Amino acid sequence: MRIHKLRIQAFGPFAGTEEIDFDELAEGGLFLLDGPTGAGKSSILDAICYALYGALPGSRAGSRQIRSDHAPAGLAPEVVCELTIGDRRFEVTRSPAWMRPSKRGKNKTTEQKAASFLREFTGSGWQELSTRNDEVGHVLGSLLGLDREQFTKVVMLPQGGFADFLRAKAKDREDLLANLFDTSGYARIEDEFAARLAEERKKTESLEARLSASEEAIHSAARAFLAGREAIDEVAEADGTGPAAAAGPTSAEQFADYRRRIAAIHQRSALEAAKLRAEKTRAREQAQALDERRRIFARLAELRGMQASYAQKHEAALAAAARLESDAKAGAVRAYLAQLQEASVAQDKAKGTWLQSKLWLETEQGLNPGATAAGLEQLRLPAQQAAEDLAVAKAALEDEKRRDVLAAQARKAAELAAAHEKTRGQAEAEVALLKAERVALEAGDLDQVAAGDKVQQAKERVQQLESRIQHATERDGLEKKALAAREKSSAQELEIVGAAKSLLDLRTEQLAQSALRLAAALEDGQPCLVCGAQEHPDPAQADADAPLIDDEQIQELEAAVAAARAAGQQAAQTRDTLVAKLQTAQEAAGEASVADLRADLAAARGQLEQVHKQQGEIAARVAQLDAVRQRTEQQMARASRAVLEHATAKQNAQTLQAQLADLDAKLSQLRQGQKNLAELVAQLTTKSNGLASALQILRRFLEAGEALQKAEATWNSQRTAAGFDDMAAFEAALLESAERDRLRQLQRADADLASAIATLQTSEDCRKAQELAGDGIDGPSEEGIAEAKLLASLAEERFEAAREQEVLAQTQLARHEQAASDLERQRAEAGPVIEAYRRLRGLADVIRGGGENLYKMTLSTYVLAARLEEVAVAATQRLGMMSGGRYSLHHDDSKQGNSKSGLGLQVLDSWTGKRRETQTLSGGETFMASLALALGLADVISHHSGAVDMQTLFVDEGFGSLDAETLEEVMQALENLRAGGRTIGLVSHVAEMKQRITNRISVSKTQHGSTIEREGTVILAG
Repeated sequence: MRIHKLRIQAFGPFAGTEEIDFDELAEGGLFLLDGPTGAGKSSILDAICYALYGALPGSRAGSRQIRSDHAPAGLAPEVVCELTIGDRRFEVTRSPAWMRPSKRGKNKTTEQKAASFLREFTGSGWQELSTRNDEVGHVLGSLLGLDREQFTKVVMLPQGGFADFLRAKAKDREDLLANLFDTSGYARIEDEFAARLAEERKKTESLEARLSASEEAIHSAARAFLAGREAIDEVAEADGTGPAAAAGPTSAEQFADYRRRIAAIHQRSALEAAKLRAEKTRAREQAQALDERRRIFARLAELRGMQASYAQKHEAALAAAARLESDAKAGAVRAYLAQLQEASVAQDKAKGTWLQSKLWLETEQGLNPGATAAGLEQLRLPAQQAAEDLAVAKAALEDEKRRDVLAAQARKAAELAAAHEKTRGQAEAEVALLKAERVALEAGDLDQVAAGDKVQQAKERVQQLESRIQHATERDGLEKKALAAREKSSAQELEIVGAAKSLLDLRTEQLAQSALRLAAALEDGQPCLVCGAQEHPDPAQADADAPLIDDEQIQELEAAVAAARAAGQQAAQTRDTLVAKLQTAQEAAGEASVADLRADLAAARGQLEQVHKQQGEIAARVAQLDAVRQRTEQQMARASRAVLEHATAKQNAQTLQAQLADLDAKLSQLRQGQKNLAELVAQLTTKSNGLASALQILRRFLEAGEALQKAEATWNSQRTAAGFDDMAAFEAALLESAERDRLRQLQRADADLASAIATLQTSEDCRKAQELAGDGIDGPSEEGIAEAKLLASLAEERFEAAREQEVLAQTQLARHEQAASDLERQRAEAGPVIEAYRRLRGLADVIRGGGENLYKMTLSTYVLAARLEEVAVAATQRLGMMSGGRYSLHHDDSKQGNSKSGLGLQVLDSWTGKRRETQTLSGGETFMASLALALGLADVISHHSGAVDMQTLFVDEGFGSLDAETLEEVMQALENLRAGGRTIGLVSHVAEMKQRITNRISVSKTQHGSTIEREGTVILAG
């Protein structure tokens, strides 16, 4: 990065506008930024930082007091910096927020927001890149590769800060390094390890807690089960108080002991349950045997009771069966009687309907058919004829409806033909009017090309006059400047002549005083420089008030002459430049005055406005003519279409009228004297429906008579076949519903009882009971049965209690084995997690400076120590040159008791061969070491940040503590530093620095604000 120019306005202590040309300063490579304390030297560096990053450096970064308090009320604060980064040249303009005067704002001021403007110089000139405050800083910062804090350390080297760094303790030095080198990534690693360690600690503690809880649960469950279930000697042995007890068993041994003891209890419970199961079985079998004997004797008693009841009721059941059989036969033929009755009712109903229909036929149609097959045929022919007439009338009804539609179409076609005829007339009239309008428009001016040429000529005339006014204005201004430059150049030539004459007079006078100078150099006893005599009787004597002219006076006057000539050359160059510019302006502007040219310009602008107006009128006339032509073509096409559509509509109307006449003639014939076909269709519909209905009614009447005859014959034949000679016998056989149900119930009860008796007689229970009774054995008593059941119940209860203990022991044994197995599995699964936590804890301890980390350095500190080591190596290259090879800086990572190590810094004195603390350096030595450290740190920061090569550097203060010899060595080191085209700016107010560096800019302060002045030439003190 190289800074070319800097312009400061109303910024910091600078009330007005100040400019610094760094390219001019760079010709000497090394320049001095001079001025008294508080004048504003550091404000120049602040302006550079503000231009690049939009903020002041260091602790002043958030300050809003940027605008100069000395500046005029309306002057905006602004910094403009032109610089090159890599091979790209930029100009950045920054204006901080400030309170500008306002008539409406509070306190007559209003806040003007901060503004930024970034441009880049390309082959086509300056191109705008951005006007956003944050974006400008981002673009420049990314190209530089440095943030604001790093930039101020790399480009602006504050010596006081590095002296503090040189003498600081390890902790303070770590804070300073952390501000320069970004170790946030390593700090995030430390935080990540801490977070992961805390997370893994929670997991591990949770696992260990679960393992401990699981183990304690196994102990508790086993002890709770064993309590009260073991003999006294077993308890003593298990608890460690017996003779077989051993001290301090492991949990696995305890779990194995629990299993053995639970298994023993399970075995005893199983033996006890097996014994009680046999007792329970015997008692239950005895009770079941008594209950079975009681049951079979009860079945035998039941059989004997059934047999007695059957003997009493069987005769009545036989009589009921006979009556039910007769009722069943009567019921079988009852359906035929119902059919006969239904046929008779249907025949009567059909007869009544036929008589009504016959009356309608006789009165309305004049027909008298009989209720026979011949009468049916007599009705069929009129019904068919009426249906055919109705179909013909209905078909003609659609034609009658179509007649109305056809009439409407014919009427519409006639109206459409008339409308087309009217449209044709209107279109032809419109065409005539448009043709007249076109003739009038064609008679006007339609030359658009000529109008455009006039406009262009008028524009060129205006532009030419504007350019001449600009050159004339410049010409008038340059005439005054050129005159002043000529006068200044002439005055400077007179001053040169006067200075040269004074130098000549002084040299002449000095030559005249040669004898006096030789006389002044004579000493008694020493030979004369001219004659060699050792005696000097009459040396030359000067007047009492005549001073001798020495070489220094000659040199001073020579320097004045040279300065006057240089100023004369500058004045002549300025004069020639202004004269050349004046001649160019005169050639471009001519002899006319600005007022005359402005009058011509006003007239030219009026002419331009007039031809513009004429051009618009012609364009409007051409557009109107085009529109008239288009409308004419449209109306002619409209008239043509109307002629064609009129002919088509007229022909269509004639065709529709002819079709309507034919249809009217046809419908008149079909109406048969009726007003319309609808009335005819209604009459024919009534007649056709009536005849069809009468035909159907007669057919049903004849069919009902035939059905009645058939049903009567079927009833008589089926009744006789069932054994009923007459109707009385049939009705006597029928039973009432209640009586029928009673007889059926009596019959079913007799059959069920007979079946049950047969089943019991053949059953095994009755056979066994009869055998026992034959052997003299009776059924058991209720008391004996109850006693046997009580004994069986007690045996069952004892067995269930024993079985429960067996199951509990078995379940507890299985649970104990499963819990022990689960615990072992959990321990196996938790093992890697716990081991990983231990390894992570050890690594985290090392990263944060504990554990096996003997140097007690955190990871961030370790990285900073590596950077400090690089800085020490880079600084030693400069310090060795400044100190004549005596001193070198070395990184020290030796342990410091229990304190953190790794950030120590020592200086090696080659004269003694020993290292010593940096605090032991003298003031001048501290300055050299601090400067070397600052330069080395700048190199390391640039290397690690990927920053561009910094071609412009500033070194701030510290030179006053150096003696002449040391200052010479430091200056030589800075001279080497600027090798390769670097520009080094030294910020100092030490008087000796002014004598050594004449290429400088000076900052002066007054009560009205500070100013900047370029002084000296590019000459370095040797």
